[in-house]
Amino acid sequence: MAWITPKLDWLSTDSINAEDFNRIENNIKEVAAYLNSIQYSIPSLTSVTNRTQTYVDYLSSIKRIEQNLEAIRAAFITPSGYPGTKTWAPGVRFNWEDAIRLETNVKLLMDFGVLVYQSFRYCGAAICGETFVLYPNS
Repeated sequence: MAWITPKLDWLSTDSINAEDFNRIENNIKEVAAYLNSIQYSIPSLTSVTNRTQTYVDYLSSIKRIEQNLEAIRAAFITPSGYPGTKTWAPGVRFNWEDAIRLETNVKLLMDFGVLVYQSFRYCGAAICGETFVLYPNS
């Protein structure tokens, strides 16, 4: 799959569903693939992107998402404004603020990956001076 625009406008009345988890994990895979393509060594990640409304594994999904984001961040860079990860356990409730945090983390990692790529200077790409050669008088 390709990058899917993250949902960053979560409201307190919103509930996360299978499609949202699939989008988040898809985008994490896209970030990892992109960073690997620009020569970062991002470890292999485990993800699930085929959830349906009848199958949503909340706690294990959230823990996996957090671990995958942390693995990417640790192998790459901590972007400015990165909200970070959260430790999950039974009884800890997931809410709309957590959804914003996860989607923001993914977006920041991708945005910074693109900025890093755009800042690369390729060998031979820098041109200085004029396009002709000056020879000293003989």
